[in-house]
Amino acid sequence: MDYKLKKKIDFLCLFLICLSCLIVILNMLFYSSVPFYDLIAGTSIKNFSIIWPKIRFFIEPFYFFSFYILTLNKNFYKFVITSWTLWIICCVFVYSLIVKRNFWQILNNMFYLLMIFITILSFSILFPVPGPKLKKPKDYVSVDVHSHTIHSHDNIASVKTSLKAHSWAGFDTFFNTEHNNTNGFSMFPKKLLYKMVYPGIQIQTKDNVSVIILSSKKFNEKSYKNMKLIDIIKKAHKNKMLVIMPHWWKWHKHTLNELKNIGIDGFEIYNCGYRNFEKDECYTMMNFAKKNNLLMFGVTDWHGWGCMTDVWTVFKGDISKNIQEQLVKRPETKVILYRNKQSSSIFRFIFEPFYVLYYYVSSTNIVYVISFIIWIMLIFIIFKSKFFSYGKKYLPFIMIIICMLSIIYFYTIAKQANTNEIVIKQLIPILSIFCLLWIILSRIINKE
Repeated sequence: MDYKLKKKIDFLCLFLICLSCLIVILNMLFYSSVPFYDLIAGTSIKNFSIIWPKIRFFIEPFYFFSFYILTLNKNFYKFVITSWTLWIICCVFVYSLIVKRNFWQILNNMFYLLMIFITILSFSILFPVPGPKLKKPKDYVSVDVHSHTIHSHDNIASVKTSLKAHSWAGFDTFFNTEHNNTNGFSMFPKKLLYKMVYPGIQIQTKDNVSVIILSSKKFNEKSYKNMKLIDIIKKAHKNKMLVIMPHWWKWHKHTLNELKNIGIDGFEIYNCGYRNFEKDECYTMMNFAKKNNLLMFGVTDWHGWGCMTDVWTVFKGDISKNIQEQLVKRPETKVILYRNKQSSSIFRFIFEPFYVLYYYVSSTNIVYVISFIIWIMLIFIIFKSKFFSYGKKYLPFIMIIICMLSIIYFYTIAKQANTNEIVIKQLIPILSIFCLLWIILSRIINKE
């Protein structure tokens, strides 16, 4: 290696080591645990806590990035990804100028780093890594009343993965609420039916909204199709079912008073799929529900995109008894959030990587910060060793294999359900393009 180049790399390594030390110092000075509170009461709660899986310590950089991505407000994604992309391009350009790379080498390096970023982003979203788990008092039951499997048109995960995701998160029980069908419920292991898993549906109404029906027993969904909301509610109540309005802020098709008057049983006041819920509107809905003795839920609305959640609904109940029948009695629920307020300022999005660093430093336990530092040290060692050139050369081949295996896996999952659309029409084509890009990158590297 050229002596001047070696000096520049050594300087970069020293800078990153100093940065790592700075992260530890800042963590010691500014660390404050993430708020853990009841959204309905608006206060912090006692006797409830979070347990992180052991695997987090061993994959900390990836784990934190996954939690960060999967708990973003939905309408932040385009700004966040744009910011990360521009900063990666900028950093690669500056580094390439320092080590005197030519124009084509700069482009190749940018392409390579962006592909790595997209890979990490994709892995965060597609692959099931256990998220934080709720620890609660024994007299409370944790329930998720809105979740899907591959039997919904826009879900990418199997029944087995759904069970894992809810178990990892600490849910005692959940309702399987496929879009306009109940096929998924029958696919769960029989020993778990009416114990961990209960039947439900998210059904489209003639009013152009969808509504959640929760049942204590299996039912025929066809008799609820092509009906107005008011008629669905009447029929569901006649069959001793509950009807919940999901993500009302998405439509505003009916006023809160109109929904109450036609018999709605409750509302989602927090939804992991639609976190862009205005604070004032949320409080309005909660106050309305309290005044009218309506149920309130925080839900995962799980569609198979990762296994991270930051919300749990709990109530005092008995897990050995039918959960839906307990909910019919309208127990007082707590919607527990593990979440920092997320700024939507333009300043935040311009400096997104630095915002994430601050968020990490100020909210992460020192144990995981140490793991993060260890990873940085390992990356330094690899960067300075001969394995770096081998890794750069052969990583595209590894990624090509992973992409191909992922395509086969998701195709196999999708074949289990004739109601699914997103896997065949969108996910597999995207993975195929991703695979093609890695093939192109491998050819470029071999020509260097």
